[in-house]
Amino acid sequence: MVDHHTGSAVIRGIPHDVFDSRSLPNHARFEAWRATVLPLFESHLEHPPQEGFSARVDGFKLRRMVICVAEFSGQRYLRRRGHRADEGADPLLIQLYLSGGYVGHNGYRTVRVGPGDISLLDLGYSLETRAERSRALSFIVPREAMFSFLPPEHAQIGSVIPARSAVGRILSHHLLCVWNALHGASADEDEHITQTVLGAVAGAFAGYGTGESQVLESHLLDAICAYIERNLSAENLTPAHLCRKFACSRARLYRLFRPLGGVAAFVRQARLKRCFQELTEPRAIRPSVIEVAMRWGFTSQSHFSRLFRANFGITPSEAIEQAQAQRRARTGSARPAYSPHSTFHYWLSQL
Repeated sequence: MVDHHTGSAVIRGIPHDVFDSRSLPNHARFEAWRATVLPLFESHLEHPPQEGFSARVDGFKLRRMVICVAEFSGQRYLRRRGHRADEGADPLLIQLYLSGGYVGHNGYRTVRVGPGDISLLDLGYSLETRAERSRALSFIVPREAMFSFLPPEHAQIGSVIPARSAVGRILSHHLLCVWNALHGASADEDEHITQTVLGAVAGAFAGYGTGESQVLESHLLDAICAYIERNLSAENLTPAHLCRKFACSRARLYRLFRPLGGVAAFVRQARLKRCFQELTEPRAIRPSVIEVAMRWGFTSQSHFSRLFRANFGITPSEAIEQAQAQRRARTGSARPAYSPHSTFHYWLSQL
């Protein structure tokens, strides 16, 4: 909590806190960071940086929003559908990347963000991104607060406003001004600040890149992707079957899936992710790699292993070993001296 003194008066500031992994021993830094952001998503460090992992968050807690600037080493972020860590909800995440960037997907939308771009992510949908070393200004907002300004049918998940666009430059300037003003703001200004942010974000993202025909195409793509996800073990997930099921032409189907790499690539990617999830989740009796592969449509273990390694950077066996090592590290008898649940963890879980 920050208090500003003006003469004899004391003005109560907006709650403020800083998390800096560099205050911890090297071996404890990533796990502390992982626990901090767990209410939003799982963090995975696939390739530890040679200079060592580091992350820092400087942020403010408004009544209906968390605003922070985060700097972090490259890592993978994952949020599966139904992820509600610590009973948290499914907020929206608005981010202005000041440096670095990421590529991934939100729901069934491919998202690519670079310096200066502003993204709108919906954590009610699955999320998987690979971020390089970055610095980002983030606004974490309960969905009901945002949707009171921006009806969900007018917002497209995974939308990105480019840095080079006029709207991007205007919104970027606005969000940075808000961030700078927070350091001297009083708690009495909390709700006005929230409404200022939400109004600007809603105005910028309302219908961004979505005409009526695009909305219809988006709904069809969502329906087809959801059907594929529910039927990944079926043998007939072919373009011909999907065209019959959804009464669309092959040309239209291919056009819908072009941003996702094509129909076959999307099905293969979804099956690989399901295999990764099954291989790395804790089980009393673990099925073999080939059993998991065959259950999700792969008939050759060598071919499956090559695809798995090309997609995740490790073999199926290495994925199992890494998951087991991470669980042992989190449940081992030697506990770190720090509390894994930082102030930010609490703030995020309360949204």
